[in-house]
Amino acid sequence: MLVGFMAGVPFMVSKAFVRTFDDYNRNSAGRWAKHELLGQKPVLEFIGPDTEKISFSMHLRTDQGIAPEMELNKLRKLRDKGKTFSLVIGGRPITQNLWVLESIGETVMHWGRAGSILAIKVDVTLQEYVGGKKL
Repeated sequence: MLVGFMAGVPFMVSKAFVRTFDDYNRNSAGRWAKHELLGQKPVLEFIGPDTEKISFSMHLRTDQGIAPEMELNKLRKLRDKGKTFSLVIGGRPITQNLWVLESIGETVMHWGRAGSILAIKVDVTLQEYVGGKKL
């Protein structure tokens, strides 16, 4: 069952493998300018909305049909090349804008023989990319 996807990374569950995410977190904020006034409190001015950020964790495990090192290399390339992509969950894009992979954090849970990774937790942070191609 396809849950969603980003770039060339599908989020899906089947009998053969599991590649989904946990701890999904979406953050957004407004942008405010602070104008200092002599002897008074500063005045705030709303400039507009800021770009959104999404973070989540992925558990990449060989016992769930995933090749952790291969998947990790895909994510690193996506981050290092600065590629923009759609983020789709539940059959719908999260926003009308594209996204970039801002950062990844890696925690190896289990090592195999000769130093191969058997299970790794990857913390992913995405940032909304405005100004590019619309969906």
